[in-house]
Amino acid sequence: MPKIVPISEELAKLSEFEIFWRCYPRKKGKLDAMKAWEQVAKHRPPLEAILAAVNTAIQSGEWNDPHFTPWPGTWLRRGQFLDED
Repeated sequence: MPKIVPISEELAKLSEFEIFWRCYPRKKGKLDAMKAWEQVAKHRPPLEAILAAVNTAIQSGEWNDPHFTPWPGTWLRRGQFLDED
């Protein structure tokens, strides 16, 4: 599991989904992403761990080309926040 990413005071005032949305690099299918957020609620780790997973994917370069960045709803439903690589 990636390391935890702290949340700023400004972001802490938003819902967890809105924080995720602001941090996720591809802003497509927001309503679908909101639905996926709720669907994976029982399985998702704390928000900080999800943000760390997003950050890891960004830093790795695997999302350099927007065509290879999954839509956020897809990423959530696949449980890619649990990926180890």
